[in-house]
Amino acid sequence: MATRSLSPKRTLEKISQHRQCVIVLAHQSARKAIKAQLRAEGLKLSQFSAKDISIRADAYFDVHRERLIAEAEQIVATSPYFERWRLPDCANIETNAQTQTQPISTTSAVQISGAK
Repeated sequence: MATRSLSPKRTLEKISQHRQCVIVLAHQSARKAIKAQLRAEGLKLSQFSAKDISIRADAYFDVHRERLIAEAEQIVATSPYFERWRLPDCANIETNAQTQTQPISTTSAVQISGAK
């Protein structure tokens, strides 16, 4: 089966869209957790401004960042609703910073053997 390849520019766009989607989902989860926490304390959400909830959600996100992002990644990877934000299977997402290649030797086999 032939694989579809994306141009480098399109690949970067897909990576950016994917990351943005994951972060938005993670922030939404933080807001939901804060709202559930306030309700569990017997407080009404109408007592709090949207700004106050956002500040609390940002603090919650900072503390639970890794877990929230991992959960969001899982949702994007498995939910049919987020299929458009998934990374394509054919996109080998690696940057030069992530891959370390060994230098290619320009010395020939004859030079290595010491032949004259």
